[in-house]
Amino acid sequence: MEAGVPRRPDVIIAVRRPRGPDFLVIGAQRAGTTWLHSALRQHPELWLPPVKELHYFDQIGKPRGWEECRSRFRGRLGSSPPVGLWDFRYFFGKRSDDWYASLFRKAQLKGLVAGELTPAYAILTDEIFRRIQRMNSHIKLIFIMRDPVERSWSAVNNAFRKGRLNGALTVETALRRARQPRLRARSIYIDTIRRVESIFPVDQLHYCFFEDLAQRPTKFLSDILLFLGVASHDPSALLPAHAINVAARGKAIPAEFEHELAKDFLPSVLELCGRFDGPPQMWRERYEALIR
Repeated sequence: MEAGVPRRPDVIIAVRRPRGPDFLVIGAQRAGTTWLHSALRQHPELWLPPVKELHYFDQIGKPRGWEECRSRFRGRLGSSPPVGLWDFRYFFGKRSDDWYASLFRKAQLKGLVAGELTPAYAILTDEIFRRIQRMNSHIKLIFIMRDPVERSWSAVNNAFRKGRLNGALTVETALRRARQPRLRARSIYIDTIRRVESIFPVDQLHYCFFEDLAQRPTKFLSDILLFLGVASHDPSALLPAHAINVAARGKAIPAEFEHELAKDFLPSVLELCGRFDGPPQMWRERYEALIR
């Protein structure tokens, strides 16, 4: 601008606000999300945080747990990539929608597709899903489902391994844990599907199954890369070497636990069968056989 020439009042300098993540993997818990996080981080067109689960949307309005925060930060020390400015912003920044969205901005400015995986997002309320949609109306959601009984057994064993159950792991304590409202809700997949479909266009949603991941990992990953709009010419090179969900450590599901939860989950599985072929049909057949 020439000296002495006043700025035009109709010229507005726009400040581009961060848009938040381009995609979220919203669950389910114990359905291969750690494996998927490892695979997606290897892709040159994608960016995921060095911390797998950011737990922003499921903890809005809650006091930040600084002890857990410090513990997770210490867990980052000596890991790859090295601790940097991103970690300090995430662990010690003041939480807000703008703060959360800024965690992805640097990667997006480089032209990368950025996202995160937090299985707790599967049971978010309609209000929070709408908040996500307002942040980024083009966001894509990925929801992995797993046999609800097997998922519950894996979750119970994980809780026991981490010292979150009192006493021995008996059938009674396992059933009590699995039937806690928030834990049970993680296996009622049809409720999550109804909520997200009431808010997001169907072309922004990708449903998949843990059983397909376990049996055909390359195809499973290729479908997700195609959904995200990035190259999928050699997904086998991205496959992690580590095992998928070993929390149960080969422990067979007790017959009583399996029988009781089959009765609990059969109604929701029948609804899934109206939507999907493949694994839900196998779940239904097994549950009906168990109940008979």
